[in-house]
Amino acid sequence: MTFSHVTASPQPPLQPPSEHRLPRGLTLLIDADDTLWENNIYFDEVVVQYVAFVERHGGRGEDARAKLLEIERERTKRFGYGVDNFRLSLKAACEHLLQGRAYQDEVTVLDELCSGLRRRAILLLPGVDDTLRDLASRHRLILVTKGDHDDQLSKVSRSGLRSRFHEVDVVAEKDAPTYRELVRRHGLDSERTWMIGNSPKSDILPALEASLRAVFIPHAATWTLELMELPPVSDGRMLVVERFTDLTSHF
Repeated sequence: MTFSHVTASPQPPLQPPSEHRLPRGLTLLIDADDTLWENNIYFDEVVVQYVAFVERHGGRGEDARAKLLEIERERTKRFGYGVDNFRLSLKAACEHLLQGRAYQDEVTVLDELCSGLRRRAILLLPGVDDTLRDLASRHRLILVTKGDHDDQLSKVSRSGLRSRFHEVDVVAEKDAPTYRELVRRHGLDSERTWMIGNSPKSDILPALEASLRAVFIPHAATWTLELMELPPVSDGRMLVVERFTDLTSHF
């Protein structure tokens, strides 16, 4: 795997805040999209337009959504994540569902909507900046985000949060080998490293598999393909908190 280094399912019950914070000097790997700022809600807005186009041509909305997810599931394995792959997945879904119909104008509109995703202002989730400032005073913070290199770095820059992190990593995929490589490259102690994010598939399960610890922060708009059932972890290796600001009660 190539790294770019630039230095809904049932959920377990929420855990109450700890009486005492964990030790100082930990490493916190922190996800970006839908953990620090809103992201998937904007992609969902485009999906709504795509579904409406299909329905206007006589298709069914549920079929449109199912076909798009099927295509995205296959394409992300080969081409990764980001606006470009999303745009091409929408086009492929239209080609499948609207074959024989004149739909090029609709595809052009979808292309324009996707282009707009790159220019959206970053909307931070509540309390993110202050929480990061507090955590950075005690721990080493590394932003770990997956997807298109330029897209992700642009979001980091526009967010105004770059200075809160000691390092930033944009990776192609978040799986157990990725986390093991992060441990190696950054010289991390697995027992003192926590991955924090909203995605069971990308942030929590592979981090645990790689012998890291993890904090799950649910987000109501998490992408469907990132949802998986979390295991019952009772050995202190996983925490579940309701919001990002709750991290200061633990760390």
